[in-house]
Amino acid sequence: MLIRNPPHRCSVFAGLLAFALVLGGCAPVRPAGQPAASPRVYFVSPQDGATVTAPVKVVMAAENFTVEPASETVTPGHGHLHIMVDTDCVAAGQGVPKDDTHLHFGKGQLEAELALAPGAHTLCLQAADGLHVALPGAGMTQTIAISVE
Repeated sequence: MLIRNPPHRCSVFAGLLAFALVLGGCAPVRPAGQPAASPRVYFVSPQDGATVTAPVKVVMAAENFTVEPASETVTPGHGHLHIMVDTDCVAAGQGVPKDDTHLHFGKGQLEAELALAPGAHTLCLQAADGLHVALPGAGMTQTIAISVE
């Protein structure tokens, strides 16, 4: 006589296994005691030292930081990006001015085309909160030098 497991036992096991796999994929696994990675913003392109043509296509990115449109609500770990052209980054805690050298991407944009004159330029990518206040942290700015042909 052949005895088989009732089909419901297999179904329950399969369901529990699927549920565990879904839960396992919901959150990154970080060893106990290891601090969370610091947030940073950076240029994907152009690279530091690149020679490019105008208009200059800029691609920006962020890690451990949520890029979102500017708003009057300030949420820790969230904000938007700015590019300073041929001028220094803004000191943390200061408002980012809005003029020809301080470009705002307050809609949460991660790409832009910059109309830069031929020659050498510096670009500072900087994260700010919803109110355009520059955020602190070593990774919240990146400066590159490029040459436009």
